[in-house]
Amino acid sequence: MNLPRPDATTSPPAGATIVHRTRSRAAMELGLIVAMWRRDMLRLVRDRARWIGVVIQPMLFWLLLGTGMGSVFTIAGIGDLSYLQFFFPGLLVMVVLFTTIFAMMAVIEDRQHGFLQQVLTAPGSRAGLVLGKTAGVATVALVQVLLTLVAAPLAGFDLAAVHWPLLAAVFVAGTVGLTALSFTLAWLLNSTGGYHAIMAVFLLPLWMVSGAMFPPSGGWLNVVMTVNPMTYMVDGFRHALHGGLAPVGLVGPLTAILVLVGFAAATLLLAVVVARRAPGATR
Repeated sequence: MNLPRPDATTSPPAGATIVHRTRSRAAMELGLIVAMWRRDMLRLVRDRARWIGVVIQPMLFWLLLGTGMGSVFTIAGIGDLSYLQFFFPGLLVMVVLFTTIFAMMAVIEDRQHGFLQQVLTAPGSRAGLVLGKTAGVATVALVQVLLTLVAAPLAGFDLAAVHWPLLAAVFVAGTVGLTALSFTLAWLLNSTGGYHAIMAVFLLPLWMVSGAMFPPSGGWLNVVMTVNPMTYMVDGFRHALHGGLAPVGLVGPLTAILVLVGFAAATLLLAVVVARRAPGATR
């Protein structure tokens, strides 16, 4: 019988090596995603006043504008829709928008404090970084939207009649899209001042012409609303709050979901591509 020589070595099958490497890579990616998510959760716990303010400011705006416009707001053919009720879906989008704006400002702060450089040299891909940051911000936004929904009965909505699966789908797709877009802008900019300036002249005006403050009225404004992704988030929330189909809106619930999913996929891909560049590189 032929026995192997003492110095003979055996190698694992090639397939086993590939599986091991794949599992190790997946573990590194998951570790990076969880680490970025946990960092945002720690920020939520440690900086509660800041995140509570993100909810209170839009709610005060909703209450003041809603009560002030209540006596003059009417939509032809819809007599029982108050302005507080009409504005509430836009309030939810505003809360999500403010959350993504403030949360993604941390990307610039982390770069200035050196944390981002440590993350970039750690095991894991840029896609894992984007997904982890997106998951963290989405979780923070979820907490704030749930707090805001407590006020829905004040607007005339019955929480038992809300189409929760539709609301959840709109929230996830819309929040992922806005978060990835904010991440892209924060990654490309070098200062928090420049970041806030871009948000003030770009994202906030888009919210104002999303159907949050006034219904579609035709003309060029409808064209702007049609190409505005926040329009579909407002309409999606409005349909969900009305039990599945709202009496007013630019598009139906299915169209809103499809557009938001496409928006989320496109902005996530853009964020991953941009994240492969050096942070703050605008050229």
